[in-house]
Amino acid sequence: MPPLPLQRIPVQTGANCGLFAILAAARLLGCGENAEAAIIAELDRLEKADPRTFIGEVLSVNLMLDLIRGITKNGAPIFAARAVAFSSPAELLAIIRDTSRNGAGLLVPFARPESYDAYYRLLGAQARGEATDAQVAAAGRVKASEANFHAADAHWALVNRLDASGQIVLADSFEDVWGGGHGYEAEFSVEKLAAANLALDGCFDWHNFLDAQGRAWGIQDIRGRAYPPSVPRLKNPARLDRILSNDGREALDLAGRVVAMERRR
Repeated sequence: MPPLPLQRIPVQTGANCGLFAILAAARLLGCGENAEAAIIAELDRLEKADPRTFIGEVLSVNLMLDLIRGITKNGAPIFAARAVAFSSPAELLAIIRDTSRNGAGLLVPFARPESYDAYYRLLGAQARGEATDAQVAAAGRVKASEANFHAADAHWALVNRLDASGQIVLADSFEDVWGGGHGYEAEFSVEKLAAANLALDGCFDWHNFLDAQGRAWGIQDIRGRAYPPSVPRLKNPARLDRILSNDGREALDLAGRVVAMERRR
């Protein structure tokens, strides 16, 4: 299956990387602009109705499966989805190769470290003439030596391709680093991607998204519209109280699994 070109990798609009990973997979699976508009509308409807997500975040593989399976056209599901378990880099690589051969998209949750963010931001700055080759090279060395992956940095992306050296290349975004309205490709060795996924056996840290009263400020939905600050309290007060009473932390259900997504025939 041909990978997504850079211009087709979507840029996420908020704390909703999982939703944009689904959108990227839909594009990979051949959905055109008309179908895409309907898929965005469906994802917007589904996440706003589901109490397992406050502001579009997906911290559970089961929620990801339900969101994908819930996208319909004329009442019929468009996509099939299944979770695939792994426990080693070799198993993850086999899953990636198998899903690619079978024409499926593969969505992977992983801990995205700050060194990756810094590197891709600098690539964007370099393209604008705001960073030097030496700065980018230094950030690249830090990224290459990264060995610390934390559950609090949970993120979703689409596996886009394997490159000639065996690196896993993700269709990813956390912001428009290029200023071109599209995401970018992020490279991981299979060993590091497996480690970054298996690190997600702890808790997500909500402090970057919720204040001390549990209000969300300046967070946008998949259409780019701001959520009301009170949406966590209104949507699922019991869940919010559990998070606030646990110092802003919430257990993840992401480690050791990836999600294969296919178009229904």
